[in-house]
Amino acid sequence: MSNKKRVAQNFVLVIWDFMAVAISIMAGFKMRFGFVREVPAFYITNMATYIVLIFALVLLFNVLCKNYNNILRHIGFTEVVRQAEAVFLVMVAMFVLDRVFTIGMPFEVMILTAIFLMIFTMLGRLSVKIVLYFRNKYTKYTNGENMSRVLIYGAGELGVYLQHKLATHPQDGLLPVLFVDDDRSLWNKKINGIKVVAPGKQLEKLLDEYDIDEVLLAVSNIDKEKLKSILKQCKHAKCPIRRFGTLDDFSQNNLDKIRIKQINLEDLLRRNRVDLNMDVVKNFVKDKTVLVTGGVGSIGSEICRQVLQFGAKKLVIFDINENGLFYFDNELKEDYDTDRYELRLGSIRDRKRMEEIFTEFSPEIVVHAAAHKHVPMMEINPREAIKNNVFGTLNVAQTAILHKVNKFILISTDKAVNPTNIMGASKRITELLVQMLDTMSDTEFAAVRFGNVLGSNGSVVPFFQKQIETGGPVTVTHPEMQRYFMTIPEACQLVLEAGAMAHGGEIFVLDMGQPVKIYDLACDLIRLNGLEPGRDIKIIFTGLRPGEKLFEEISLDQETTTKTTNNKIFINKPVDNDFDLFSRQVKDLEVSAMDEKRGIDEMFGLVGEIVPTFHHNKEGGQLS
Repeated sequence: MSNKKRVAQNFVLVIWDFMAVAISIMAGFKMRFGFVREVPAFYITNMATYIVLIFALVLLFNVLCKNYNNILRHIGFTEVVRQAEAVFLVMVAMFVLDRVFTIGMPFEVMILTAIFLMIFTMLGRLSVKIVLYFRNKYTKYTNGENMSRVLIYGAGELGVYLQHKLATHPQDGLLPVLFVDDDRSLWNKKINGIKVVAPGKQLEKLLDEYDIDEVLLAVSNIDKEKLKSILKQCKHAKCPIRRFGTLDDFSQNNLDKIRIKQINLEDLLRRNRVDLNMDVVKNFVKDKTVLVTGGVGSIGSEICRQVLQFGAKKLVIFDINENGLFYFDNELKEDYDTDRYELRLGSIRDRKRMEEIFTEFSPEIVVHAAAHKHVPMMEINPREAIKNNVFGTLNVAQTAILHKVNKFILISTDKAVNPTNIMGASKRITELLVQMLDTMSDTEFAAVRFGNVLGSNGSVVPFFQKQIETGGPVTVTHPEMQRYFMTIPEACQLVLEAGAMAHGGEIFVLDMGQPVKIYDLACDLIRLNGLEPGRDIKIIFTGLRPGEKLFEEISLDQETTTKTTNNKIFINKPVDNDFDLFSRQVKDLEVSAMDEKRGIDEMFGLVGEIVPTFHHNKEGGQLS
């Protein structure tokens, strides 16, 4: 519900509560003294005092009991109990005030007033639901044949909320007729008049028996194998399926914003819920000024959302993408006060601009997500990879030290491990840079290393989707190519928790789960579009591109990995390095990278000296 609608609703409720108080008090006196006899003059004289006093108490206890926070069309038993609690507290307070200040209201009138007050205040709040109920009955009676019969898979909080939502919005054309749930305790019972049945392997029969037109999945966290089974059965029955809410939507505790969407590849690849230490993350960012470079990119923007959600005092979003900043601003201002975040345009390669940003905001935490990350594009433009990823990072890091930033968290990649491309090598150099700078300053530097994220800009999933939409073929470089995948929210949650754990010099490694074959991923995506791989959409193999390898790694052989309190976050302890030599090598690399007259082979040679595990795959091929 928007703020304007909520204010309007609460204004109407306050007016209603005032009228309910006045009517309840007068009805209470009439019941006490009889409808034939006149109410004594003393009480008539003090009637306005009673009304004002009790109305003030009603406002106070309704606010304390959060009775003005309800969405009226979704009011249920919990809200009725809270309203009863508020009315009870009003009468207790009135009784105490009468005994202390001798207001003069008879005790019997207080009891009668409380009864009437409960009836009238609840009537006002239930009126919307009552009207909607009869309107829906009428709509179903008159338009039932035109509505799609819906099976809701999941009878938990999310599923029941969805049923309420559809019941109050019959214009959506969806009519829930059946719940399916794995919880045995719910089987053969009814929720809001709708039967709950067991799923088992009989989903196809249920779809036919109940003449279902569409399945809506309302389970926040579902096992991916079970999801594949549901999708398969729906496909055999030629019944479309969509989802209502994911774990990420549900965790934000804002059900009113969840929408019915198509099931996507993230749902199929999603792993079990991340056990995030909420207190640690909140303490990390709460009431602090946080700067996120690359703040409108796939990772950077999600980190920004979570930083605001966890209570940062000020978020500074820095990026070179002006259109991205504009659109991200439009998104954020719908949910957050604009004084909680600032948007700034610029490049991390501009040292003067970085100095301006740090001087203006004095950030306490820096999350450095800005980078050139597209492997094939960096193979074509290798100098730009070094200029931006290495020396842009150095600009931000040195400025952070000068301005006494508490923590600097670098977003790194699994491609930095035994790199075969210049992008991965550049990120390995940045890891070494932050480890060196950590030994030279009071700022705590750390890096977080993880693999691919689903749906990020330039990633394989949107690329495959476009190929499918145009009829194919889908191009996969190699049938055995594997990659680690995470969802963007999951990766960013773990980045923030790792940042909270950091004491300086660590490289945090995120548990990426099992690697996924790109070929299997392409097949799943084709099936999600209602097509069959090989028959409807061809898959062709194009061969490895320059800089690519079949398998990505998470850790170097010489790195020692230890566990943390979160079983999805590990620490690679710093490898012993000669930072004096490294510092000289970086200076030589800067001269070579910045001077276009110098040969590119010289720059690659210097990169190889800094990163001995760099074995450049120039042509593409069967590298592992």
